[in-house]
Amino acid sequence: MNKTISIDNKDRLELLKYVNILREFNCNTSEKIPIYYEHVCELESLMYRLSNILEFEQPKGLEGGWYADYQLKENLPEEKCNDKTH
Repeated sequence: MNKTISIDNKDRLELLKYVNILREFNCNTSEKIPIYYEHVCELESLMYRLSNILEFEQPKGLEGGWYADYQLKENLPEEKCNDKTH
């Protein structure tokens, strides 16, 4: 399965920032230097940005929640709306 994803220049620049944070994180752990809490916070931000750009989502409802693995958005069941106007 192939999917073409367009990435805006602003998103590329933001991803570049995160790649450099990962590089610094990797260098620190390789050199046995302490990991900074700011790095951990940035990793969480990276998770959200990547899931948004690459169209990953966590399942909603009983199978979802904070601990659920992300999945391809197109493979998730569609949300059912209780509103009878839809």
